[in-house]
This record gives sequence, C-alpha cells and structure tokens, in this order.
Amino acid sequence: MSKIASVKRALATTTIVASLAYAPAGLAQDNETVRLGLLRVSSQAPFFVGAAKGYFEEVGIDVEIVFFDAAVPATLAIASGDVDMSIVGFIPAFFNLAADGSLKVVSGHARETAGFQNTGFFVSPQAWEAGVREFSDLGGRSLGLTTMGSTAHFMSAMIAESAGVDPASIRYVPAQGLGNLAAMVQGGQADVVAGASTGFLPLYQEGQIELMGWAGDALTMQLSALATSADMIENRRDAVEAVISVYERVKEEYYAALVDNRNQDGTFIDPALADDFLGIVEDYTGISAEAMSRSISAIDARLDVGNIIAAADWYHAQGFMDQRADPAMFLDLSFVEGHENVPDGFGN
Repeated sequence: MSKIASVKRALATTTIVASLAYAPAGLAQDNETVRLGLLRVSSQAPFFVGAAKGYFEEVGIDVEIVFFDAAVPATLAIASGDVDMSIVGFIPAFFNLAADGSLKVVSGHARETAGFQNTGFFVSPQAWEAGVREFSDLGGRSLGLTTMGSTAHFMSAMIAESAGVDPASIRYVPAQGLGNLAAMVQGGQADVVAGASTGFLPLYQEGQIELMGWAGDALTMQLSALATSADMIENRRDAVEAVISVYERVKEEYYAALVDNRNQDGTFIDPALADDFLGIVEDYTGISAEAMSRSISAIDARLDVGNIIAAADWYHAQGFMDQRADPAMFLDLSFVEGHENVPDGFGN
C-alpha cells in the first residue's frame, strides 16, 4: 500500500459542478426520499457512512438503501423504477439496458489503479509449481471467473494482451459464484482465478494459494459508477446532485481514515480513526473491519471515459451485446468535473 497515499492525492481533485465545496443543507427538497441500490461491499462505504452520520439529511435527502447481491439486479432496478439510483458495473447487462439512453451514469465510483489491492489474480498450488507465476504465463492456462462477461473477463483480456498473451489462448472457466471460485483455485480445477481480494487474501496468507499480481498494478480500469434514470435527471436533478455531494464528502473521509492514515508497513497511524470508519461499514456489509483494512478500493467521482468506450467495444466484439452501446448515450458528464480520457467532441 506504499503507493496509495500518492494515488489518493491525484484522485481527490474531483469537484462537483453544483458546488465548490460540499452541498449545503436544503440542496434537495426537504425530506426528499431517494432509494439507493447498493451491494454489501466495502467500496460503497461513502454511502453507508453518509447515511450513518446523517450527511444525507443535511442535504435534504431521506436515503433508503436497497441491497442487491450483484450488479445486474441493481441495474435492472433502475430500469424498473424500484430504485432511483444504483452503483452499476460496466458489464454487458448494463450496456444493453443503457443503449437507448434511458439509464444515465452521473458519477464514477470504483476503479482499478496502481497501489490498491482490489482484484487479484491467484494461482493454484499445482500451477505455481508448474511455473505459472506472471501475467505473461497466462497463455494456454485455465482462468476462473465468477461469470463470463464479468468485469474480470474484460480485465483479464486487457492484462493478457499487455503481457504479450493472446486472450484467445486462455481457457475461461465460469464458477458461478465467489465460493466456487475459491474452491476452484484451491483444488486446482483452474490454474488461475481473478477475484476480489477480501475473499482470497486469507487463503493466500494461509499459504493455500499464490498471488500472481494485482490488476491495478497492470492496468487502470473503470469498474463501476453511480447511475440513475433519465427521468430522475430531468425531474429531480437537485436530488442527484445532493447524493453526489455526500459521496464526495465521505470520499475525503474514506481516504483520510483508510489510505493516508497508513504507516509504511500498512498498519494504521491512528487506529481509532480507521476503526470508527470501518465499524460503520461493517455494520452495513457484514464484512469484518480487519478484512476490509487489507483491501481498500480506489474510488473517484471522475470517469475514465476512454476505458468505458473500450469496454463497450470489447463486449460487442466478443458477442455479449447485440449492438454496440454508444457511451455518449448514457454518460452524463455534467455532474462532475475533470473526467478523464474524454475524446474530442464526445457527445456532440
């Protein structure tokens, strides 16, 4: 984690267009209810902490958190009107639903970037003994994923290409669940698996599996974003701005408590500061504070637009989408300043 503090300073420069600081109380209509779809994962901490500390109330929002088990149902819930806003992943299900512009991404969220131990590539003991140690060794090997078309699928293909490996030479094995994925790599049914560090670091630390590398050290990738409906933007823009303002406010606390607050060995300089923050997140997610402290995601309200375009193109080329979704149809860049890799004339 030695690189995280410097990365944090780069990530913390985002500014909400609606406000130069944090949104004042009353930005939204008083006691305006927003149903927010979330997963029980630590990267969504800003929303949990914002709810627990009353920050949503300060900006006139009564937030109702609706939990989902995966990104796909969270995306479907926006389309059906069951929630007003959700964290979504850039996967085929989202691209297909958002192709007509009825769903809109209004803010970035989690990303892979150097120094953050988010998604790891873990190697079975048998494959490790056979010399599978680096990303360049992926050619001809089996790679376990939760599902085909997941973010890890796109990610692994990009990493393989950058390491000089033809992704077509990799045999992808869908596990249909994180538990199955862990059993797959432990038992050698897959040479390598790609998965969230919170689920695999304990196995690695116990010596049951080996670590090939962290995705963020091999590429920068937009993993997820905050999305809403076009109708929400048209009729309740103030509420959207208020939710993003709380996200930005707690994002600063997130980095202060969990990233900048680190000694060189990864321990916390001020354990109480970290414990207070992690304790709130543990209450919402059920993930232990100790496990979360080992796996901190990079979060940022800015979007890597070029990466989203590349993902849409790749999924279309691989046959996961009937027609290519045009990111200009579903990315609303007006809520946050400083988006990255925006092509000239994008959206015009």
